[in-house]
Amino acid sequence: MTDKLHIGFDLDDVILDFEGGVIHAVEIEYDVVVPPFTKWELHDVLDPIIGKSWWKWMRERDWLWPNFPAVKGAIGGISQLRNDGHYLEIITSKPEWAEFSVWKWLGKWRPPVHRVTIVNMDTPKIEATDADIMIDDKPANLFPFAEDGRVGILFKQHRHKGKLPVGVHRADNWLEVVRMVRLEADGELVKEESWGIESMGL
Repeated sequence: MTDKLHIGFDLDDVILDFEGGVIHAVEIEYDVVVPPFTKWELHDVLDPIIGKSWWKWMRERDWLWPNFPAVKGAIGGISQLRNDGHYLEIITSKPEWAEFSVWKWLGKWRPPVHRVTIVNMDTPKIEATDADIMIDDKPANLFPFAEDGRVGILFKQHRHKGKLPVGVHRADNWLEVVRMVRLEADGELVKEESWGIESMGL
């Protein structure tokens, strides 16, 4: 029998293409080709191009955020999971100045979720939801879910090498996300499966 699950999704770089949107905006404004990111610290790549903190630059252009595109396959994948009968929640960390961008973006793309939770930048997402599965692009957000006996799915991060802790799985696209959720709902997701980063590396 297939279980009905409570599924949590991060927003940026899982549903909303934040990194791609920022890169495109910088390339348009400065007529450059932004080199690939090889680690988490975007300041190392973007600050020399912009001439100051890219985060401050982004705040001055906060209208950009709600105009970024969706991640390929995200809206359709969420619709499939909704049709499967699961309870869907977006859990996103935002500074107060950027909260409006969440509602504007969701109003445009309308992913069919049941609930949206915004937490401040210092609040662990596990404290904000009782989701059975959490899908996020940052491993540190997923480790507590695995430690609590829940499932984490690490989404589409080329920077990660090595193994993931038991309970955290890697998905390179939304087709894999949907497949893994369906396996978990059927009790068939292999808990020992580990791909991605060193468990304590990031």
